[in-house]
Amino acid sequence: MAVMARKKPRRYSIFLLFRGLSFIVYILPMRLGIFIGKALGALAFCILKKERNLAFLNLESAFGNTKSKKEKRLIARKVFENLGKNFVEVISLSKFNKDNIDAYVKCRGREVIDSLVRQGKGGIVLTAHFGNWELLAHYFAIKGYRVNVIARHVRMEYFEKILDGIRKKHGVNVLYRDSSAKDVIRLLKNNEFVGIIPDQDMDSVSGVFVDFFGKQTYTPSGPAILNLLTGVSIIPCFIVRNTTGHEIIMERPLELNSTGDKERDILESTQLYTKVIESYIKKSPEQWVWFHERWKTSRES
Repeated sequence: MAVMARKKPRRYSIFLLFRGLSFIVYILPMRLGIFIGKALGALAFCILKKERNLAFLNLESAFGNTKSKKEKRLIARKVFENLGKNFVEVISLSKFNKDNIDAYVKCRGREVIDSLVRQGKGGIVLTAHFGNWELLAHYFAIKGYRVNVIARHVRMEYFEKILDGIRKKHGVNVLYRDSSAKDVIRLLKNNEFVGIIPDQDMDSVSGVFVDFFGKQTYTPSGPAILNLLTGVSIIPCFIVRNTTGHEIIMERPLELNSTGDKERDILESTQLYTKVIESYIKKSPEQWVWFHERWKTSRES
């Protein structure tokens, strides 16, 4: 109880700091806000030793001798800077609307989702903790699509309330991971789209071991299972930060095998979409969140 009592004032102090920074960032022009966000990310890189060291460890595990220590350190620093920019953009999400979103976010491959909509079909939109994944969902909501995303609760309820308010403004419907699977299946069978991010090691969800950066890695198999249950397509979609803002890349639906062997089909589908995620991370490693314990689960555990 004493530990909880100590944590509450600390969390509340962090929340007040967050609200103060949010107010300042919101009233600033986006370009200046992004500059400040980058600086905040660089500061976090210096302060957050545990996360910084975990990023180093994961980068070493993924790239080995193919990248120098200097390169890996630069990637790790840019990861934090990207998240600082994400913070600014999330705080500023309510500034975006149908009239100005195209100036900041371009979309390649949008005809893929439009084709499915015309056919009265939905699908699983597959992405990663890459670029600014929150902005990705809001882009499609602003464009008038019905957007559903699966997310986990934020540790601090103050932040979650603010984020929920921003999501509701643009019509982003959130299904938390502790929601019933039936809710997700119902949406898919109702020909809606559900965004899923299966790129983290979470022993609380169904998963299988597949190859990821040359290592057998426990990976959520939810998209593969949902594909088997509903028959909907899995559509890779990633948002990539560039010098002018972002570009969304929507690929054609994955071609998945259906052999009738459930376990084999789930394994092969999970491997396929994991390789797609890996390919984007390899192209822009500084845009993925490297300080998650991606390889914490072993086959022996």
